[in-house]
Amino acid sequence: MSKKGTAPMLVVLFCAAFISAFNENIINVGLADVMTSFSIDTVTANWLVTGYMIVVAVIVTVVGFLLKRLRLRQLFFLGSGVFVVGSAGALLAPTFPVLLVCRLVQALGTGIFTPTMMNTVLLVSPRERIGTNLAIGSCCITFGPAFAPVVSGLAVNLLGWRGIFAFPLVAMVALAVVGIPVVRDVGEQVEARLDVASVALSAVGLTALVYGISEVTSALGLAIASMGAGLAFIACFVVRQRRVESPLMNLEPMRKPLFAVACLLVAITMMVTFSMSVLLPLYFEGSLGCDAFLAGLLVLVPILAQALGSLVGGRAMDWQGEWPLLPIGFAVTLAGLVVAALAAPTLSAVPVVAGAVVALAGVGLSMSPSQTAGLRHLTQELNPFGVGIMSTFIQIAAAIGPSLFVGVLSSTFAAYSSAGASNALAEAQGLSAALVIAAGFAAAGLAIAIPYALKARHVPRAQTGEGTSREGAHEGTLVGTTAE
Repeated sequence: MSKKGTAPMLVVLFCAAFISAFNENIINVGLADVMTSFSIDTVTANWLVTGYMIVVAVIVTVVGFLLKRLRLRQLFFLGSGVFVVGSAGALLAPTFPVLLVCRLVQALGTGIFTPTMMNTVLLVSPRERIGTNLAIGSCCITFGPAFAPVVSGLAVNLLGWRGIFAFPLVAMVALAVVGIPVVRDVGEQVEARLDVASVALSAVGLTALVYGISEVTSALGLAIASMGAGLAFIACFVVRQRRVESPLMNLEPMRKPLFAVACLLVAITMMVTFSMSVLLPLYFEGSLGCDAFLAGLLVLVPILAQALGSLVGGRAMDWQGEWPLLPIGFAVTLAGLVVAALAAPTLSAVPVVAGAVVALAGVGLSMSPSQTAGLRHLTQELNPFGVGIMSTFIQIAAAIGPSLFVGVLSSTFAAYSSAGASNALAEAQGLSAALVIAAGFAAAGLAIAIPYALKARHVPRAQTGEGTSREGAHEGTLVGTTAE
């Protein structure tokens, strides 16, 4: 397929990834109104975010199978159709359980889009533009959370919390119509069988793990038991993938250290970015008294900085490689988180937003380059599985991050409230405590990124696949790529 033929298709897939990411965060600024409408607490309401992420993570583990079994057009319209059904149901949901179920149905659809987009980029992009195209895809995923608070905040102010589901519903219908003549099949399909037991192990393991993490600050014994059970189920999932004839997820890419470590780096960046998108609206509304729309505007600024950082990082990755880009990105993220954590108790928006701008700009510098760094060390046959694994890490991080940090915020809020602090100050101290934990993860990412980037820059060019012909890449193959 020629470059002219792939460009419109990539645009549609980028837009689908945007809507997917937009929908993941659209409920954030409406959580306060949902809590009031259904008389539920913060932890319960947060399952609209966490539950969504868990389902997406499970679906992502299935996408490797779907990419083998179904054609691109089939996958695209399957995801679109399920998403539309879930969005329409959420718009009309009469109770919180119904709303939660509809959110999970949405997740069934949107979980398909990001890994499908990433895999298609790898198939149709020239080797020298893979980093840039993945960065564009990352920007679309970043712009989703950026505009979600603004659009949903405006919708909440004008229409109530139900109105936040109208935009993604209409947008997906329109995109599906545009995709009819544009989305074309690429790659080859092979016979594959879905291993239902693997799907069950993945779903139960991820749910138990995330639930345990969400309870760490309130019920430690239950949290440890739940996390232990979750890890046990995930371990069983891993063992089964190595033994079953038709594994749900081929874990062979994880045997390559430069890919496995990159997955960890990507997970850290995603924990920070998705957690900030949840924590900041709660702070702006709870501590500073902003309405949903203003809170969305304030969140927009740092996430736009992340989008700009992603573009710069993608281009720098194509030109320079991992060193010193990845360590710089994590160092900038760490510095921004420290600034925001120190500023939160002052109850001032400007320094908190400034710290968040720096932190998420650093995330942008390191997120898509970490993806590119890992995926470019895989062969063509392993690319779909590598995409599936990396997307799974992304979604697990997106589920664990908000659960952990909202739990820290809630427990800190309760401690300061019981000590006599005002609700505004207690909420601010909760944000500060959560950001300190996030800074710890960023510091760990920096410590990992330095030796990783130093090692990756010494890998011979033939092993990274650089120098691949443009024609070969456009034919849907990544020729010239060898495993480490």
